[in-house]
Formats: sequence, structure tokens, C-alpha cells
Amino acid sequence: MSTAWYMISGNQPNTFGDWAKYEGSRSELEVWQKSLLESWECGRDTVEILDVMKSIVLEFKEVHRSLCDTLGVREDSEWVDNIVNIVL
Repeated sequence: MSTAWYMISGNQPNTFGDWAKYEGSRSELEVWQKSLLESWECGRDTVEILDVMKSIVLEFKEVHRSLCDTLGVREDSEWVDNIVNIVL
């Protein structure tokens, strides 16, 4: 999600996964985005992981739609829903 948010804002994503650049003081994410990242933290419990995954879906779909619009790619929301349902 953080990579997609960076792409939407026109910032170079941190492909090496240096979380300090996403969640730390150097982050270029908005406060609400950092708050969502923090809220999505979970342990190894399967139920907890699934709950977090479900909470990410809405934002994922928004980001996907935005990136499709930016790139001029037709979004197939039914396909996205099918993939999400397979994962969940």
C-alpha cells in the first residue's frame, strides 16, 4: 500500500523496503496513511491476519482505481473482487 501511495503522489517508491522512510520522520506519506499502516499491524494469528487483510481491501481498491486512472488502464473491478475473494 505504501508503494502505491507513493506512486499516486508522484514520489519514488522505496523498493528496498526501508520502513523508516514510510513510517518514520522521513516519510512522505500523509498522516492518515501512516495511521492506517500502523493500524494494519498484526501478529501471526490466522484470524488476526485475515481481519487485517479485510481492513486493507477498501483502501487497496481505491488505490488500484486511482492507479488505473492515472495510467489510462481500464479497471476491471469484477476481476479485482474475484482476486480479493480468493485471497480472503
